[in-house]
Amino acid sequence: MDKRVGMKKQNNKKRRHIRQLRPEKMLLLVFALSFVFYCFSKIGLNSYNITLSVEEQKLAAEVAEKQDQIHSLKTDISTLQDKNKMLGLAGDDLSENQDNIYVINN
Repeated sequence: MDKRVGMKKQNNKKRRHIRQLRPEKMLLLVFALSFVFYCFSKIGLNSYNITLSVEEQKLAAEVAEKQDQIHSLKTDISTLQDKNKMLGLAGDDLSENQDNIYVINN
């Protein structure tokens, strides 16, 4: 009988000890989970930022290419607007009539 009383006291002490540590274990578990979540979110956001940066560089290259095309087309337009150059390109096939009308010779 003496052993049972002694065992009960030890079990009660262990239970109380476990109950006393339970909030600390819970806090430790919450901290560990939050740390893991923080690490995964940091890695995820960094990879997403890298993806966005690569896409931004591609779009910037496309914009630069389009701007070069626009500049080239503007140059072509200004070249074609010059009346003397057009007459020089056409050669003898065009003749001027009243300074504004051009007749194409067949």
